[in-house]
Amino acid sequence: MAAIVEEGEVKIFLEEFHNYRGPGRRRAGFYNPALEIDRDLNVAFCAYAAKNGARKFLDGLAATGIRGIRLAKEIGNIEVEINDYNPKSYELIKKNIELNNVDAIALNENLCVLLQRKRYDYIDIDPYGSPIPFISCLFKALKKRTYLAVTATDTATLCGAYKKACIRKYHSIPLRRMASKEAGLRILIAYVAKQAASFDYGFKPLLSYSWGHFFRVYGIMERGAGKAERSIQNIGWVVWDDGWKLLNFEKIDSKPLAGPMWIGKISEEDVVNAVKEIVEKKEMKRKKELMKLLTFIKEEISLPPLYYETGKVAKDVKVRQPKLQKIIDELQKKGYDAGRTHFMLNAVKTNAPYSVIKEIFT
Repeated sequence: MAAIVEEGEVKIFLEEFHNYRGPGRRRAGFYNPALEIDRDLNVAFCAYAAKNGARKFLDGLAATGIRGIRLAKEIGNIEVEINDYNPKSYELIKKNIELNNVDAIALNENLCVLLQRKRYDYIDIDPYGSPIPFISCLFKALKKRTYLAVTATDTATLCGAYKKACIRKYHSIPLRRMASKEAGLRILIAYVAKQAASFDYGFKPLLSYSWGHFFRVYGIMERGAGKAERSIQNIGWVVWDDGWKLLNFEKIDSKPLAGPMWIGKISEEDVVNAVKEIVEKKEMKRKKELMKLLTFIKEEISLPPLYYETGKVAKDVKVRQPKLQKIIDELQKKGYDAGRTHFMLNAVKTNAPYSVIKEIFT
């Protein structure tokens, strides 16, 4: 049944409304109401990008056009192009642009072809599935500095459920044990960075997270062989040596469990702070939830990569699972860094050896 839904400051016409709780089904004019919080964050990040000089924005796989229309309506003073290759989606985008009376351009092109003809300050790639088919098409569309947003919904592959597919598609061995979600996100970032380096661009993730059934990375591409070389220094391997250890790509001295993947920071504190300030000033239905996510992300920046699932540790040492805050407090008393993670609410990030973690459980 047709419907008009309100989100942020816009109204979107849908030929069919589906109240999806997971990834939903691929279809023309796809809209998932569960992802409103993700689109709220998209508006906030793009407002940050606009404040830092971005003017020309592309929503490359737009479906209803809601992302691009919200940018045009809620940020203003920017150029927005909204593209979808499906003719039905294209007609819907035009209708929704008119419905909201925004200054935006609807396009009906193959995204890879479009990216060979035009250049942008911000490019959004939000596919149903893997972003891989579109990453290598990006580089003619980049300016000296271009913000990039990439979504991946093939999380089962990135998290190790389909190991061979991850090796084939992302050229990485996934981590099929504790911390598989974070490892999957880091594999995605490393893939983007490796592709960028091939074209003499450095890629720096600015705000990255896992939410529901997808991974989302906001980052910046910067032209220059030196920047590319510095970027790929953040790619390496995961090994187990009384806990997680991350090794530089060139310094591997034991058989890796997973990788190559991104071993540097996946978010930048100044960017997260700036985005939080923007969110605080806006009216959003799920503002409290979004602020909680951003608070988690900020806390994680100073903590070591990867995490330990407390339920699995308890099972390993055959004891009842202690409260998470007690574990964190005990680790901090012993002088280790420790904190929570947005990837899994019942997990701890710490630089303590695994033997010390197990001691706290017993």
